[in-house]
Amino acid sequence: MKAAVIVAPQQVEIREVERPTPAPGQALVQVEAVGVCGSDLHAYEGSQPFFQYPEIGGHEVVGRLVEIAPGETPDIPGRDQTRPLEVGARVVLDPSMPCGSCYPCSRGRYNCCENMRVLGVHAPGAFAEYYVAPTGCLHAISEDVSADTAVMVEPLSIGMQATNRAQVEGGETVLIIGAGTIGLSVLLVCVSRGGRVAVSDLSPGRLALARDLGAQAAINAGEQDVAGELARWCGPSGPAVVIEAVGRPATVRQALELVAASGRVVMLGLCSEEIGIPGALMVRKELDFRGSRLHGGTIPQAVALVESGAAAPERLVTHHMPLADVAEAFELMIAEPDTTLKVILTP
Repeated sequence: MKAAVIVAPQQVEIREVERPTPAPGQALVQVEAVGVCGSDLHAYEGSQPFFQYPEIGGHEVVGRLVEIAPGETPDIPGRDQTRPLEVGARVVLDPSMPCGSCYPCSRGRYNCCENMRVLGVHAPGAFAEYYVAPTGCLHAISEDVSADTAVMVEPLSIGMQATNRAQVEGGETVLIIGAGTIGLSVLLVCVSRGGRVAVSDLSPGRLALARDLGAQAAINAGEQDVAGELARWCGPSGPAVVIEAVGRPATVRQALELVAASGRVVMLGLCSEEIGIPGALMVRKELDFRGSRLHGGTIPQAVALVESGAAAPERLVTHHMPLADVAEAFELMIAEPDTTLKVILTP
């Protein structure tokens, strides 16, 4: 079969490799379509610290279940399958492969696993004609859901996890800092729950899309006073919730400053730099400051959301390419980040 192998930083090759054989407790899936994630791009750029070269990337995927190898799979608390798996079923992927025995796994928070392995990072992913995964990682999805929508279930589930962590309720005001794929996925989930949402970003194009997706306010942080615009939108107290989806010390500090006293701040953006927390501000406002990682059992929730029509994440898809053009996809994401949100590849 053909597969896209990220051989080294700035180097990806289409190779003919042996079709994988599922081990006991695993399944073989034929790929219908696969999205290019920001973490795939970081692997290509050489800035993904956990990626092991050479490896097949890709984990935002929809496909057809071809074979199930009999065998027991670990019982991971918090990860449930709402429908039984059958050969021929259309499935999406939870790429997380937790150990199931560490402290967070035992508490039903497998997304925080101390020994986490991820398909497409630590093991071969879905930039290929076929991939294998533990059966517990696969979730059935309706034939009526388009390939674009199904591919977006995985990033939507990350937005679901952040929204769950923020405990967003109907009628609450929410600011999302960052209108990338994940920030806009958070927007879709918040809107589906009746949240009143503002989005800040530097890209006029992404802000326009945020408005189309339901944001009541779209603030250009490079040209407008974010605090002033928020005060006009939701009042001087500020939003009840701020979700940071950029991953920079400056935007984390901004989130803490802008959120209302007694509010909640969720940090979703991955930041490798040290972040200074203003202690007096934290105490004076009595803030809840939380991290959000991956998807803690939220894949079925995201499937249900798209099957009901309550969210349309396919609107974040900007490009379609054959798998053979994966290098072009990476370069496009680097060269035109404002107009390239989600690239979907087909083998």
